[in-house]
Amino acid sequence: MKSKLIITIIACSLSFTAHAEGLSSSLPFGKSLAAGQELPLPIGVSGNVYYLEQNLISKSVSVDVPPLPLPGGPLQLPQGLPAQTTNLESRATSTTAKIDAWLLPFLNVYGVAGYVDGETNAEGFSVGGLPPEVASLLPSSFSVAYSGPVYGGGATLAAGFGNYFASLDANYTESDLDIGDSTIEAFTVTPRIGINGSLGDLSGTLYIGAQYQDIDENQNGTANFPIAGSQVPVGYSVVSEAEEEWNYLVGFNIKTGNNWNTVSKLDSRNGSM
Repeated sequence: MKSKLIITIIACSLSFTAHAEGLSSSLPFGKSLAAGQELPLPIGVSGNVYYLEQNLISKSVSVDVPPLPLPGGPLQLPQGLPAQTTNLESRATSTTAKIDAWLLPFLNVYGVAGYVDGETNAEGFSVGGLPPEVASLLPSSFSVAYSGPVYGGGATLAAGFGNYFASLDANYTESDLDIGDSTIEAFTVTPRIGINGSLGDLSGTLYIGAQYQDIDENQNGTANFPIAGSQVPVGYSVVSEAEEEWNYLVGFNIKTGNNWNTVSKLDSRNGSM
């Protein structure tokens, strides 16, 4: 599934590039608004790899525990038992392709599609309403691995004066995970300021900024819990959101040719690309 999706994205990107020459000659609209300033290439295709590690806040956690295999016989527990965690952490790597176009000298729009692989770790896990002798049988931590396609789009407003520039980017992405009907929805807003410059034969930009990220994870599925010497499939439902919505970031863009750029950034949420 993953390889087929990536091949499809690459094929669509190449097809888009092959048919975009006529369109690129007319973009961006309203060139006169740039007042003679050098404009970026009107259409672009890029690949991105992004790693993110962050703490989450659990809004709700519940589990469905099947009959427990106890020495005195199976013990049936109520379904949908409320649970809680003291620490919820997510690690994910997304690989995406991006197609963008400058519709106006100050407005860029784009679409993204790709694949995400990740893992959610829960520590300090406990289930309420259980007798102590039963609660002690459940593990205090568990982890769930996931993967699935990710897709979305966004827009960027940009302005410059001399060698300095400012931009504001907003985008929405959604991931359909391979565990139950789990999803991850993310909305981000990223303001940046930076400077253009050169060093020897290389030219590029250096920028700083901040990022607001509203992430909602809705994960439900089954995890194997070691209970009484057996691996017991336990159903779970976890609804969580990002612990820190605002983070700073710093990055750079190196122009290695008229048609090629290399971008790298680091933010305080332990994310990098």
